[in-house]
Amino acid sequence: MSFEYFIGRRYLRAKRKQAFISLITVLSTAGIAVGVMALIVVIAVMSGFESDLKSRILGGQSHIVVMRHGGPFSEYRKIIKDVEKIDGVESATPVIYTQVMI
Repeated sequence: MSFEYFIGRRYLRAKRKQAFISLITVLSTAGIAVGVMALIVVIAVMSGFESDLKSRILGGQSHIVVMRHGGPFSEYRKIIKDVEKIDGVESATPVIYTQVMI
């Protein structure tokens, strides 16, 4: 019999005078087990929604933004055609990036 098994059995099977210690041990072990199960469930749910969360975040913003320092591009259509020729680029769209008051 291993030492760990001996100690565990000793605390779980207490004598009559030490029955309260045995109850506390069982409740503590059950509490830790419930906490670990809840943590595993939360981690599983969060990892399951990770791809959905990424697609929602990146759906509103692009991966790369090409800007000209000091003002807008004069020939943006040519730049869009050049960018769309790059391998891996799915689409390119011109946008106006400025401050507005709503």
